[in-house]
Amino acid sequence: MVELTQTLAATDERKALLRNLLEYRRVLAGDGYVSGIQFIDGSFVENVEATALRAPRDIDIFSILNRPAKYAGADAALLQAGGVFWHERVANRDQNKATLNLDTYAVLVEELDLGSLLRHVMYWQSLFSHQRDTFAWKGFVAIMLNAADDDAAAALLGNA
Repeated sequence: MVELTQTLAATDERKALLRNLLEYRRVLAGDGYVSGIQFIDGSFVENVEATALRAPRDIDIFSILNRPAKYAGADAALLQAGGVFWHERVANRDQNKATLNLDTYAVLVEELDLGSLLRHVMYWQSLFSHQRDTFAWKGFVAIMLNAADDDAAAALLGNA
C-alpha cells in the first residue's frame, strides 16, 4: 500500500480513492479479514488523466481472502452474523461502489476447491490484463492485506 500510495497519489481525486481503499481494508480488518490478497485495477492504475483527459472514477478490486480465525468452529449465530457482514460489507459491490467508489469482488479461499479458485484467478487476470476499450495489454497491482502498511499509507496521504 505504501508503494501504491507513493506511486499513484498524484491528484486529489486519486488520494480520495486511496483513502476509500484504505477504509475498505479497515472494514475487512475490523471483522478479522487480515489474510489475503487484493488485485487492484481499472483506470486507477493507468495514466487516465493523459489518455482520456479525466480523473479515475473508481478502483476495481478483486479480493481473495482467508476466513477470519474467529469463525473457525464458531456457533451458528456468529456464523450467521459473519455471513451477513460478508454480503453487506465485503462483497456488496453496489454499496461499495456508491459509498466508496470501489468496484469490489471477493472470494473466500476456504469456500473454494483448487479448481474453482484457479478459475477465479484466471478470469480476473484475463479481465484485468487488458484495457476495456482498446483491449491493449496492461498490468494490475497485487497487494497483500497488511494493517501496518495501510497505516503507513494513510499517514502518507495525510488528512482529507
